[in-house]
Amino acid sequence: MRRIFKLTPALTIALVALLSYQNAPEAQIRNAVGKVMPADAAPADQQIFRFLNDEPTNLDIGVAIYEVGGIVFLFERLTMLNHNNQVIPGAASSWSSSDDMTRWTFHMRPGARWSDGRAVTAHDFEYSYKRMFDPATASGYAFFYHDIKGVRAYNTGQTNDPNTVGVRAVDDMTLVIETEGPCPYLPMITAFFTSIPVPEWQVNKYGVKWATDENGVSNSSYKIKTWRLGEHLTFELDPYYNGPLKGYLSEIRSIFKNRGNTGLLAYENNELDLVHVDVRDLSRIERDPRLHAELHKYMDFNALYLFFKTREGLFSDLKVRQAISHAIDREALCSVVLRGTALPAYTMLPPGFPGYSGERLKDIQRFDPARAKRLLAEAGYPNGRGFPSVDIQLRNDLPHRLMAAEAMAGMLKEHLNITVGVQNMEPRVYSDAMAKYDIPLSLIPFQYDFPDPHNLLGMVWHTQPAGRHDWTNAEFDRLIETAAREVDEVKRNEMYHQAERILIEDVGGAFVFHDYVLQLRKPWLAGWKNDNTGQAPFFIDNSTITDLYVKR
Repeated sequence: MRRIFKLTPALTIALVALLSYQNAPEAQIRNAVGKVMPADAAPADQQIFRFLNDEPTNLDIGVAIYEVGGIVFLFERLTMLNHNNQVIPGAASSWSSSDDMTRWTFHMRPGARWSDGRAVTAHDFEYSYKRMFDPATASGYAFFYHDIKGVRAYNTGQTNDPNTVGVRAVDDMTLVIETEGPCPYLPMITAFFTSIPVPEWQVNKYGVKWATDENGVSNSSYKIKTWRLGEHLTFELDPYYNGPLKGYLSEIRSIFKNRGNTGLLAYENNELDLVHVDVRDLSRIERDPRLHAELHKYMDFNALYLFFKTREGLFSDLKVRQAISHAIDREALCSVVLRGTALPAYTMLPPGFPGYSGERLKDIQRFDPARAKRLLAEAGYPNGRGFPSVDIQLRNDLPHRLMAAEAMAGMLKEHLNITVGVQNMEPRVYSDAMAKYDIPLSLIPFQYDFPDPHNLLGMVWHTQPAGRHDWTNAEFDRLIETAAREVDEVKRNEMYHQAERILIEDVGGAFVFHDYVLQLRKPWLAGWKNDNTGQAPFFIDNSTITDLYVKR
């Protein structure tokens, strides 16, 4: 006999519940700071990211930027940058400006805390900024903030009163920054990694050593876990952090570089999850199918250029500078010598950077050996006769940049018949000579600090009281100053374009190439986001580090 199945109300409810459970997405899993993990994430004890890095000697980024060894994610600034280099909230949940963009008000995020549990306040930022601007602190990046009212005068010793600086905490939750004139890019300056807060109580207790060991206090998604000198620095999630940039990773391990070690072997042994690639290793990587599949390339906005001692001596002659620039075959340099790991540069601003106009200016410094010879002859050195030997100097730079300098020296010999050497100098010696404008010829990189033309043009080439280089041009300075105060984006970009044309025509620098960053990344490292150019960069000073996770 056939059994008749009767669906009772109770059974109906049970079946609906069962079907709902089976069709529901996987239950959400949260990490130690309450962030919902992606569905394909590995367990929490496997959320460990290992990368090779320079060993820091000090994590006080605001005053020791060149000593932090790339550890710049430990502090949350007022504003931050996302993977597209767009300004997003950081310690400030919102901000606004006056109509003329000379007064900016930042509203602090409620409930924000330091890694020791103390509240993060606007007063912390006022103290930290003024400490950084104090000439007694000797911050190498104080000039970066000269747009802020009173900073130049205070930092250069024209006054010793910190209250003349236009940074003021109205109360615990409100910070006001006043500028010397309209400053549309101020939120980008506050996002720069020297714009960190500093725990005043730690500075008062430990002095300059407050950030030199694992007792350092921070305010980002991560805090110091262990610091083993000569070995590694590890970071763990900070349970006090309540901001928008909580990390997925349970632990970040910064493995310190050993001299001459590129990290490739450790990467192949699965001891590292990410490593930068030396161009000299590229052939071996490309021959290995597995490694080649894990190779990633992206443009980190930068410019590699030759600069000259222009106010006196050999390179004070514009025709000599023009001859040098026209004798360099940038296409061959990038495709042959650098194996496609760089783009030819004809401007300071790289492709994809706001205000880029390289296609409009490309011909000014183009490779033209016949013209180069003619210009050198007109300068008094026909076929290179009488031209003194000179070195292209570098600041203890990377091997591929040394290769590029040697290739350029060869091109100058081939096309101009002049003898040029290459000297890779000890960093301190180089920096001292550069500060005194005592370097005749050098290949140097400049990586952007924030995504605005003012950074790569104004902060590098403007004369200021004392510019980065000794090249000076009054009309260039006027255009830069006017553009910096212009709030209409179209107008200010056109002024920056005109200024860059002057820089290129006068050969303040001979622009040579824009570096790509080459990295090997393990396939289990996930969370990468493509930017507006279709690349997936690893910028350790923006939100990328909190986007990453380890997948199953």
